[in-house]
Amino acid sequence: MSVADLLAVLFPQFAPLHVDLIRATGPSVRVQAHGRAPGAECPGCGSWSERVHSGYERRISDTAVSGQELVLHLRVAGSSATAATAGGGPSPSRSPV
Repeated sequence: MSVADLLAVLFPQFAPLHVDLIRATGPSVRVQAHGRAPGAECPGCGSWSERVHSGYERRISDTAVSGQELVLHLRVAGSSATAATAGGGPSPSRSPV
């Protein structure tokens, strides 16, 4: 069973994510991941867009894994529909989790 298969069984809500790296650093376990989808739904107009204008990292922390801090570094792409369809500027894509 691959790591991806194991993650799909244990954490099905993470299926939309691609895990890039899992490492233990001192008292914490760090998971770096990004979304699998090539685009996202524009929160302004609801249309699908693969246009990426920027990106940022979200960090989510918890202490539920064997008494060690778990930190999820999730790379999120900011995408937007065209101004003609959305009627506005760029918006961050919705997190896949």
